[in-house]
Order: sequence, then structure tokens, then C-alpha cells
Amino acid sequence: MKNQLIPPPELAPPSIRHLEPKQKVALWAQMVDEGDQLVMAGLRRRIGPAGDVHAAFLDWLDRRNAEHDRALAHMITELRRRERADGQ
Repeated sequence: MKNQLIPPPELAPPSIRHLEPKQKVALWAQMVDEGDQLVMAGLRRRIGPAGDVHAAFLDWLDRRNAEHDRALAHMITELRRRERADGQ
């Protein structure tokens, strides 16, 4: 089906059920590192070869964290507002 949101089983990632917890953590850490590398590659393309990719990465990280903090504060504010509206 062309508009199917869930991919067919043959495209599913392999199971990690057989891995020990330590191996699962190592796999997670590897995925985080690879994600950071993708961000760095995009920044490197954007700022060019003469730019400071490390500084650009730190700026991006600061912006992402600030956005996350704003979203979290908004979520907490909304939760409190709804609880007051429900009389709790």
C-alpha cells in the first residue's frame, strides 16, 4: 500500500531482544554518536571548510536545549492549568 505508515515486516529493524543490557547500552551509545556525526556533517556543509564546526555544534546544541526547555515549561504550565480547571 502506497500510503502505509507502518513499514512491512521485511523492512523492520532486527530485534535486539537477544542482546545483554550492556550490549544494548553500547548500541544506544553508538546510535547517539552516529546521530551527532550526522548533525556535524550537516553543519560542516552549512558553514563551509573554513568554519568552526565544533563551535557550530555547540551553538546548535544550545538552541536545541533551549527549545526543549521551552517545550517542557509549556507542557508543565498546561498540565497545571488543566489540573486547576478540573478542580484538583
